[in-house]
Amino acid sequence: MSLPLAPLAALLLAAGPTTPVPAGVPTPEQAAALQTLLDRRRPNAPDLDRVGTWLGTDRPLLFREALRGRVVLLDFWTSGCVNCIHGFPVLKSLEQHFAGEPFQVIGIHSGKFDAEKEVPAIAEAMARHGIDYPVGTDSDFVIWEQYGVHAWPTTVLIDAQGQVAVRFGGEADATQLTFYVQALLADARKKGFAAAGPATFRRPPVASTGALAFPGKVLALSDGGLAVADTGHHRLLLLDGKGALRRAVGSGLEGFSDGPPETASFRRPQGLAERNGQLYLADTENHAIRRVDLASGKVETIAGNGRKGERIAPSPDARSEALRSPWDVAFIGDALWVAMAGSHQLWQLDVHSGALTAGAGDGQEGLLDGPLATAQFAQPSGLATDGKVLYVADSEASAIRVVDPAAGQVRTLVGAGLFEFGDRDGPAASARLQHPLGLSLQGRTLFIADTFNGRVRRLALDAGQLGTVTGKGLLAQPGGLTARAGELLVADTDHHRLVSVDPATGALRPLVPSGVTAPRLGGWVERPVLASRSLPVQHLGDATLASAASTLVLEVRLPDGYAFTEGAPQRVEVSSPARRTGETRIESSGNLLRASTALEGFPLEGTAVQTVTLFYCRSGGNAVCLVDRRRLVARVSAVSGGPDTATVRYTPAPPAAGG
Repeated sequence: MSLPLAPLAALLLAAGPTTPVPAGVPTPEQAAALQTLLDRRRPNAPDLDRVGTWLGTDRPLLFREALRGRVVLLDFWTSGCVNCIHGFPVLKSLEQHFAGEPFQVIGIHSGKFDAEKEVPAIAEAMARHGIDYPVGTDSDFVIWEQYGVHAWPTTVLIDAQGQVAVRFGGEADATQLTFYVQALLADARKKGFAAAGPATFRRPPVASTGALAFPGKVLALSDGGLAVADTGHHRLLLLDGKGALRRAVGSGLEGFSDGPPETASFRRPQGLAERNGQLYLADTENHAIRRVDLASGKVETIAGNGRKGERIAPSPDARSEALRSPWDVAFIGDALWVAMAGSHQLWQLDVHSGALTAGAGDGQEGLLDGPLATAQFAQPSGLATDGKVLYVADSEASAIRVVDPAAGQVRTLVGAGLFEFGDRDGPAASARLQHPLGLSLQGRTLFIADTFNGRVRRLALDAGQLGTVTGKGLLAQPGGLTARAGELLVADTDHHRLVSVDPATGALRPLVPSGVTAPRLGGWVERPVLASRSLPVQHLGDATLASAASTLVLEVRLPDGYAFTEGAPQRVEVSSPARRTGETRIESSGNLLRASTALEGFPLEGTAVQTVTLFYCRSGGNAVCLVDRRRLVARVSAVSGGPDTATVRYTPAPPAAGG
């Protein structure tokens, strides 16, 4: 898919997706290949004047106007594609890495499914995935054809002269893209084409979602309660039978940390399964399986290391394995089956031994029945079971599959291929769905969250007939559902709510959880950064400030025998819901560092997040130097007449012996 720069591309690909780009002079082979790119004649990039609708910007962004003199990255994506989702953190990290420079990321949304082409649905997808760079809609594939794109995702880099420099097919690679953007920016400055800074436009304000944000999966619990993956708020809600809040698990801040429910953190969690007083959770964008003790709310990680995996064959040690977007979980016997949407497979996890084993699927995206090891899936995202066989919502094939572990076989009930979809009832062989994500089994009836059709469907397993439960337009991309006592509870994802559905009549009523509010983050939404996706989160004490202009001070005191490294680039970056956040001033001496940040117009309550990178050394004969990177979270109250300065304190834990 990429243009012919084999020597450099091979070197960059071999470095791996998480390898930092080294500073300094490139190798002779890199330099030669790069010079070939910079010296050759390149075609002019088709302008973006045929974009259907611009989102995330108040003006069209064209190469002959706003983008002149800027290096531009075009990301061709579609909202239901898990490989596209894998690339979003990389693109956001590039935005931050090149902040202030003449560089711009632009998404081009060329939808595969009919529902993906609707402008409101694209806007919701941007909000769901935290995309705040501009996106142009391309529902008729006009720009796709102009750029010769053949698959999702595809990334195209345009140089500052408006010429196509290089194109990559597949998931965005941080090392590769950073290297090329750096080179193109340097070349533009050398030749005098570079603009003074990034493109100028205004981003529209982000709308509040309310108590729930893009809820994904729901599960009826054995005690009559309900578990809800409040996906957009990065937390789990445990409700009683009437919908009253029992406990919120997770701080609401994106992160990957175990521990008590108030401080544990998730990243867009989805699927749920219950067993022996424990709740098992697919922490999708942390690429991990988490276990929650229902009595205490304590969270622990039982599979996954927080990084996106590249393997399609699991290793025995679940905690060290890198998973790929696990989307749902279900038990058959002692095995926890995992819908590994990102690798188009099902894996099995022994929750006692921690061993991961292959379940079904060869890792190739497709719709192919047969033996477990050679069958093919297409982004499996929903699971249900009768304890013997597993029913799978195979979303990209708009299919419902059956996995029979005892017989060792996979077969298809509904669906005909990756590009066969629709909204049709009738015999299962000819019925059609559109990107289903959720399943719930009640007796011999399989209820389906037919996500992109915005409906709940029912599949009579014995009769082989697909029918419709809810009318069109009542639900917005429902992601999950669960059956209990004569009703279906549905996560109406893009409406940010739960609804109860009568399976006999399709009558629908909202279920408003009582006692549930949005996380106390003061309306501030964190922008994920690739370099800190797995940073630990530590909660500090509360602070009180004046409601007008005031200063928040972070005081870091190192353990005895340690000192901050002289001349090292200590960093403290503060994000808060204040109307204005000033520059952070850092002073360090010996084992004490103070970082002072001016805040103006802090709301009554909010959360200040300080992302720190601290360099310090141990003195003496066994000297060792350390780097501490983490997010420090403080809840702040602003009151009239409050102090002008508030101090929160953090002390790094001494490293373990030998480290």
